[in-house]
Amino acid sequence: MSRTIFIFFFGILCVVGLSQNEHLKKVYDDYNREYNTLNVPATELSYQANFANIQSKEELEEQEQFVKGYVDVLSKIEVLNLKQEDRILYKHLKYELSHHTQRLALEKEWKTSYKEVPLNGLHDLKNYKDWYTYYVKHFTSVEISPEQVFKMGAEEVKKAQGKISELRIKLAYKDEQSFYADLESARFFSSSKQEILEAFERIDNTVRKNLDKMFEPVMIPEIKAMEWPGADASTPPGIYLSKDENPYKVDVFQFNFSTGRYNLRCMDWLYMHEAIPGHHLQHSYRKSDNGYFYFGNVEGWACYIEDLGESMGLYTDPYKLLGKEEWNLVRSARLVMEVGIHYYGWTFEKAMSYWKENIKGQDQIAEREIKRITRWPGQSLCYKVGALTIQKIIAQKRKEGMSLQQAHTFLLEHSQFPLEALL
Repeated sequence: MSRTIFIFFFGILCVVGLSQNEHLKKVYDDYNREYNTLNVPATELSYQANFANIQSKEELEEQEQFVKGYVDVLSKIEVLNLKQEDRILYKHLKYELSHHTQRLALEKEWKTSYKEVPLNGLHDLKNYKDWYTYYVKHFTSVEISPEQVFKMGAEEVKKAQGKISELRIKLAYKDEQSFYADLESARFFSSSKQEILEAFERIDNTVRKNLDKMFEPVMIPEIKAMEWPGADASTPPGIYLSKDENPYKVDVFQFNFSTGRYNLRCMDWLYMHEAIPGHHLQHSYRKSDNGYFYFGNVEGWACYIEDLGESMGLYTDPYKLLGKEEWNLVRSARLVMEVGIHYYGWTFEKAMSYWKENIKGQDQIAEREIKRITRWPGQSLCYKVGALTIQKIIAQKRKEGMSLQQAHTFLLEHSQFPLEALL
């Protein structure tokens, strides 16, 4: 069926009396099916790869007509007559159409005024503000401006620094110098892979025993910790791989042991982020696949639940809580530095200066993180922006009468929707 005929057919359906909810579901399903026939390249983490993947002018024009057609169709649906779940579908489709409209305008302009792809971030583009705003939306799945992200990051940096300072005082260190010097002591690290695996198993047992304090009952498959094969200094702290994504035939999360020395302060928050109640719990709720993946929802959830550690029986040692706040500080500072690089034109040196001024005791990962946010605009924002948005959604659901457990279930059951559609 051609897109013109489909739009005409939609008008006939309205006449013969299908409900607005039935109309919307058909539009939603047809949109997804037809969009897949366009073979639009998936957005890569690397902006340089994305510029290389921009399609021909003819293909972009076809996509543009497709999007305009569905914008017109969606405008004929009366939102107030939709059920709550169908309103989420409506908001999802509206988000997608808006996002593709933004993308197509940028890509069509690029095809007509092609220049060399910049090497050190988006700021060297003539219309860098528009491009970076697009990346912010893509990776957070939230309508938020770069200026708002920058302000959010600065505020979160101060909060994290304050919590670290409180913990330092609580642990009776007389000054920052002695504090950070002691954090490099051998007692905070392990070179025994077996010791690390056994510790992760104990954490798994503890979390499973306490899960019902914050979540409704659900069967969660076994998950195994393992060393990240081939990890190096540029590899992140950990990664989750479901059994469908790895050759091990079991759900796993991998930890970076490339230096042969593992920071024990990081174990509680990393387990929660990658396993339960983070990525692994979220994945266990995906009984159906709508074909979408939103970083803001997925990484935002895993970041959000790190604050639930004490309810899960973790962070009993203040140094484990410190480990969480140390990484929280990195995530928060990345918001400031990334917007600085791509939107305000910061150099690598200025970003490094910001790091050294605001993040103490973690200089060994500074270059890795700054290069990451330079190569992957938008991706590092999804953690903190996503987590803070999820807090808003939970507060909203609590006002509507849900318990905290029910609000968590709502989010887990809608993990493949943009956060904007859940607000």
